Amino acid sequence: MSLAQIPRVTIVIVAIIATGCSKEDLTGALDKAKNAVSENAAKAKDAVQSKMGATADQVQQQLNLAGSIELTVGDAVKTDACYVSLLPQGAGRPTVLQLQSYRDVEHESFPSVFLQAHVQANSMAELIGEPIAARLFVQREAQGPVLFSDISTPIELKITSVEERVISAELSGAKLRDTSTGAELPVTGKLTGVFE
Repeated sequence: MSLAQIPRVTIVIVAIIATGCSKEDLTGALDKAKNAVSENAAKAKDAVQSKMGATADQVQQQLNLAGSIELTVGDAVKTDACYVSLLPQGAGRPTVLQLQSYRDVEHESFPSVFLQAHVQANSMAELIGEPIAARLFVQREAQGPVLFSDISTPIELKITSVEERVISAELSGAKLRDTSTGAELPVTGKLTGVFE
């Protein structure tokens, strides 16, 4: 064992014993060593807690950027994310507007919401205040029934604001059909999405 592997406190105690200190001196030195270790542990704990707090704040900021969806379809349906995209189709075909509760299929969680519409626009700002006919699909649980809007009776989506990358929208005047019962349920809601 090398000298570098021996803890400093052990070296101090051995040095004190070797110089012939009394029991009181040894107890005092041991108390000082314990206090030094306790102070360093407290400082390390504070530093770790501070770092964890900063990381938690960054994660929360990222979550806030993900948006949210709040629907009323019989019961409330809420998601912690809403991603918005405009997908140009080219060749004179309408652009596809999509709002969904998941960034990609691999990260789909439940409840899951997917909305799609064909629009004649190249930017979100062009859609503010315009009524948009859209298809909506909602699934509360992974193995549960899907609620969907019929092609013949789309839901009405209205973009209410566009601020930088954050899009706000409202749903109204529509019904969703339940795949398990065939029942129709009225749907309303608000969406706050992040434009990607």
